Amino acid sequence: MERDTLDAIAARIQATWEAGRVCALVGRGCRARVVRIGRLAAAGRLSPVEALQMAREAEALALCFLPLPVGDDL
Repeated sequence: MERDTLDAIAARIQATWEAGRVCALVGRGCRARVVRIGRLAAAGRLSPVEALQMAREAEALALCFLPLPVGDDL
């Protein structure tokens, strides 16, 4: 069984917004959150278990929002 990593979660989030499956605004924010979580974990401010749980939550959140229609910059 493959284990999740913060890098894998960030890559999946990015792939979903690039494929147009989720809102790019939310997807970018959630990916940025995962990157920041990784920095906090590397600095010892979050445990690996906490970091992984928070990253999974960010991924789940990103998947909740469908993309906005094309031309939404009105």
